[in-house]
Amino acid sequence: MTTLSNWLPALIKELAAGHEPVLALAECRNISKVAVLDERGHFLVSDLIDEALELAVSRASAALVPGGAASMEQDGVRVVLERLGGVEALPFWEEAKKGSDEAWAAWLLTVGRPEQEAGDSLVVSRHVLSASGPFTPPQFEEDGGLWSLVPLNACLGQLFVFGDDELALETSALAARAGLKVTLASANYLEFDLKAAQQVGFFNLVPISDWSLVSSETLAQMGVRTGAVALVTTPLNGSFLDSLKETRLGWIGLAGDAGPGGSEPGLFPHWGSAALRALGLVADILASQGESARLACPASAA
Repeated sequence: MTTLSNWLPALIKELAAGHEPVLALAECRNISKVAVLDERGHFLVSDLIDEALELAVSRASAALVPGGAASMEQDGVRVVLERLGGVEALPFWEEAKKGSDEAWAAWLLTVGRPEQEAGDSLVVSRHVLSASGPFTPPQFEEDGGLWSLVPLNACLGQLFVFGDDELALETSALAARAGLKVTLASANYLEFDLKAAQQVGFFNLVPISDWSLVSSETLAQMGVRTGAVALVTTPLNGSFLDSLKETRLGWIGLAGDAGPGGSEPGLFPHWGSAALRALGLVADILASQGESARLACPASAA
């Protein structure tokens, strides 16, 4: 996996020198891969692996004007490319590196929205999501466009999701894809398309026969402990919610039908799309952690 230790410093070095490098984000089997090219289209850092894909990316990068972005597809792999505009782009990436160095976990969210009046070009916005450090709430249209979530220094914090709805499934898959260790407890698992969801991000499943049987002992058996985070979407939580709240969690959220008064946390609680509501919940988890989250983070991953 491409990490903060190689591609981000290379990008910053190019920008600091006044160059206009190209950042390429590839989506391959739901895994984001990153490459940085210099002004001439030569690769500085890449984990694209496939030589044919690298050649296609290099050629496409040559056509980009400063500040321009475009998307392409090669053998089922989608790539978003952007030529960064020299030193004026430097502050964001320096802030991202600083926040990533200091945060217990950080991700780069990049969203590309097709520009209707400019053919195939894209308008690209990106945001650092971290438990501490820079955090910019994403602002983009409900359809989301093209997007990727790249770990910068992702730490395997633990998330426990309790629910039977699509929001619980989407949040489990997306949080796992972002680098969290996820356990989904559900009584509706037979209705889920688990194979598709676990291809987005692998998570553990705990089948629940009856929510009324879930207790503090059940939570302990699942591994719920101090520093973990939890999301509850099932309204049938009366047997375990108090015990969950009494645990010294780093974050706990009630969403979907479990939300008080129909409200829920996250950046996008009112959006109709479960996937984008899940993205907002994952971002909220990262932003709200603080010191309690560090307890769940192995020192070697910090």
